[in-house]
Amino acid sequence: MSSSRPRLSAATAGVGGARPGVGIVHLGLGAFHRAHQAVLTRRAMAAVPGDWAICAVGQRNPTVRDALAAQDGLFTVVERDASGERTEVVDSIREVLLAPAEPELLTSRLSEVEVVTITVTEAGYRHDPATGRLRVDDPDVAADLAGRPPRTVVGQLVRGLAARRRAGGAGQTVLSCDNLPFNGRLVRGLVREFCQLRGEHELVDWVEASVAFPSTVVDQIVPATTAEDLDRVEERLGLVDLAAVVGEPYRQWVIEDDFAAGRPSWERAGAELVADIAPRQAAKLRLLNGTHSALAYLGMLAGLASTAEAVAREEFAAFATRLVREETGPSLLRFGVEVGESEIDTLLTRLANPRISHRLAQIGADGPRKLPQRLLEPAAELLAAGREPRLICLALAGYLRHNQLSTLEFLPSELAGSPVFTTLLADAARRLDRDGVEQTLRRVSEERS
Repeated sequence: MSSSRPRLSAATAGVGGARPGVGIVHLGLGAFHRAHQAVLTRRAMAAVPGDWAICAVGQRNPTVRDALAAQDGLFTVVERDASGERTEVVDSIREVLLAPAEPELLTSRLSEVEVVTITVTEAGYRHDPATGRLRVDDPDVAADLAGRPPRTVVGQLVRGLAARRRAGGAGQTVLSCDNLPFNGRLVRGLVREFCQLRGEHELVDWVEASVAFPSTVVDQIVPATTAEDLDRVEERLGLVDLAAVVGEPYRQWVIEDDFAAGRPSWERAGAELVADIAPRQAAKLRLLNGTHSALAYLGMLAGLASTAEAVAREEFAAFATRLVREETGPSLLRFGVEVGESEIDTLLTRLANPRISHRLAQIGADGPRKLPQRLLEPAAELLAAGREPRLICLALAGYLRHNQLSTLEFLPSELAGSPVFTTLLADAARRLDRDGVEQTLRRVSEERS
């Protein structure tokens, strides 16, 4: 993009005076972090001032690092929904690094701060999801274990923790904000395993005593920024911003209240601190993610492209409502979570947001990894309680037909061996074959629960 307008920066945005000092290192410089944690950290510092600015670290691609460096760490967040759009210039990122290019500086920064946050997606942890163990055959993991400048997030964390221990530093909190169940436990286990493989047993003991790994639940729909988005931001600001991000207004950040040292007052910005993450985690996976997956496979069978396009169709909206009201919602009762009509309305409003294009193809990718927690676990629990997961089975039949499969090879034994479940799934697949998606959903909406 070529423009004669000036670039967003501290000078052009009028951000004057001293800015807060760095108190957080964030590993992963993607759009989600900028739209979510960076915004909430800015708001937390506005509510309770403190030196909690962020040193944000890119892992591979220098594009975002370069864009932010040229803008003094400033960037624009655009929130869009049916009522319009709102923009906010965010100034909570104080420093930007690229991990492979600045390993020593990264280690120094990691050793200095009380909080480290992470968004690198599941693949960034270089682990086997089935076992939770490091992939030691991964070339980058092997290189990190050999003591080379770290190229993996776990290697970077361990190097920083070792430097903090040598310097006599106090405790530290490591917060994974990736969409993984019990993500804090995962990172703790990977750090411990890395240290053990390197024979650093004293570091293992120090980490166990001094470092907290709270699990978190995060939620916000943040699509990839387009060239058109950047143009709109430029027109609105009168400044060029090559690091702008676009997302929905809704943000959720639930954090286990287990910190080793200081932290920003995130609760003043809307974050929730809880003793037990499990209920909120299950609710997010089953309500939002489960509905996403159901709409993705059935919607793509109908030739639809986005969640908003799907929910705009009466038969899809009715199906999503019943799925939550009658099956995935009630499955949460064992966690002590009751899903009311207001929660269902909020969910459908988010999914119907016409200003956010959440692609069904993106949601539907990697079904064998996503579906067990989103739909299969609630199906098994409903069956155990004597209830039939008919709507879940229809969503799973959509997965089969979209992927042109005859069987679900990743079924847990309690479902694979259930005559009720297998009959419901086979019947749902036959109905899709015979009547098509739209007619099947219309008939389902007319049936009694």
